[in-house]
Amino acid sequence: MLFFLIFTTLVSQTPGTIVLNEVMYNPDGSTLGLDEHMEWIEIYNASSEAVNLAGMMISDGNNQVFLSHYLLAPDTYGVIPANNLSFSAAYGTEIRLIPWSGEWTRLRNSTDEIILYSENGTVMETLRYDQSWGVRGTEPSTADGDGASLERIDPSGPNDPSNWQPSEDYANPTPDKGGDAVCWGTPGAINSIAD
Repeated sequence: MLFFLIFTTLVSQTPGTIVLNEVMYNPDGSTLGLDEHMEWIEIYNASSEAVNLAGMMISDGNNQVFLSHYLLAPDTYGVIPANNLSFSAAYGTEIRLIPWSGEWTRLRNSTDEIILYSENGTVMETLRYDQSWGVRGTEPSTADGDGASLERIDPSGPNDPSNWQPSEDYANPTPDKGGDAVCWGTPGAINSIAD
């Protein structure tokens, strides 16, 4: 019984323990695929203890994604993809995919809100992103359908445009129609713009 209490304490979640860390809300359809197959959300365990994700939920206020049992180690990233097969075909099979049930919370390409709930329904974190995040001059944000994901700069920083920018990792295998490299984000790894 004592072991169970200690174990439960080790894996309990509090706000700031598990954070939203990267979002592919508008994939580049020509090189990556359709939104409903290629959207994904990355979470990060910012704590010094392993966290059991069972019962946690991600929602945009409409659909709910319920995370299944998965022990996420400290200082580790996990990805919740809209479609496991499509994600693995594009990114490979080495990335930690978090099992889930429910209905994918299809992310809007303009503005949306992603809410991360603990297993008891407490809001752990809210991200309200906008397609203007990462706009440079007159060019649209590369996270808005041009291949890049939206990455968090500092996991302990705020969820606002000052701490979220388009990814800058151009190591994916598929160039655009002009032969230029396209960024697909850094799922399962440290962000390309991390502080």
